[in-house]
Amino acid sequence: MNKPRLFAIIHNPNWLPLVIISMALLFVTGVSLACNAPADSSDTKTTTEMDGNQALKETQVALNLEATQIALQSGLPESQTQTAQAATQITIEDQATLNAQIATQAAQPTDSPPPTNTVEVPVSEPPAAQPTTEPSAVAQPSDIDALIQDSKILLFENVTKIPLPRYIKQALDNLGLSRNYVDTKDAIGTFKAELLSGTDWDLVLVGVEARSSIEGEFFDYFNEQVNKGTGLVLEIWDLDEIAGAKATSFLSSCGVKVQSDWYDPPLTARSIWWLYGESPVFHEPNEGMSLVNYNPYWAGDAGDLLKISNGSDAVMLAGTYAQEKNSYGVLASCHENRVIIQTYSSHDYRQDDVVRLWENFIYNTLQAHFEYEAR
Repeated sequence: MNKPRLFAIIHNPNWLPLVIISMALLFVTGVSLACNAPADSSDTKTTTEMDGNQALKETQVALNLEATQIALQSGLPESQTQTAQAATQITIEDQATLNAQIATQAAQPTDSPPPTNTVEVPVSEPPAAQPTTEPSAVAQPSDIDALIQDSKILLFENVTKIPLPRYIKQALDNLGLSRNYVDTKDAIGTFKAELLSGTDWDLVLVGVEARSSIEGEFFDYFNEQVNKGTGLVLEIWDLDEIAGAKATSFLSSCGVKVQSDWYDPPLTARSIWWLYGESPVFHEPNEGMSLVNYNPYWAGDAGDLLKISNGSDAVMLAGTYAQEKNSYGVLASCHENRVIIQTYSSHDYRQDDVVRLWENFIYNTLQAHFEYEAR
């Protein structure tokens, strides 16, 4: 049987060096590929490079020994053996150089791509919501003054035939409102006609001081005006004598009731005291009024005493006993200050104090009326 061709080539002295070199190249290439495998970090690359060089050196030594042994066994001359070793050495050195270049290139930092200039497109945000300016729910003082100067007022004052100075008319004129009111004087029929005329009155002023009275039907008319928002100042001395549900209904809507008749009080017991002194009724537009001092004009019945009803929001402004805040009253406010009820007689007190106090009544009830309408 013939020997295999590879075996014959290996034992052929002329081909042996070439075989050794080829084997060396194959081995070195395998080691090189293993050494140049990619790593995850620079430290790993450096370690791989050192391991690859060390492996190449060890391979060199092993191949030299193997080539020498093969040469001796095959009887090759020493010169051919040295030639094979030199060729192996050259191949290893070339591979080592290649490995070093590869390692150097791997160690060099990779050029990063130039940063992309990101153009930020401004996002148009919706404009912030501006707080809306709410119209004032309550008329301001400057507006109030203008409204008062343009107000429509109905006046009934029944002392013209006595005759007595007309304190209410004087108060209106002092406030510069002489062109703003319809003066019915003591004509009760005319007064009724004006109440029912459909006119949108801002304020109704009623002075029932002469010792005559008005019928219960007028309290219905007063209720109608108040329910529309009209201001009302009522001076009346004989509420206790006005019988019927109409007067009672009017007083109930205000939150007050008649406590008793204030009949013929001693001359030393007619002083009236402020019970709610911080009320603007005593401060706007006038200050410093007092009803402690008196000069009675009317004998006998001085008026009526009022009491605040349970659960009422009415305010007792003045009374005959300073310590009694909800009873023995002669001046009350209700319907959010749009209504003032007075049960003493104006001409029993000093004119200057009474007129200036009526100016305050007029001013404050008109203000409350316009504030009510502005809501």
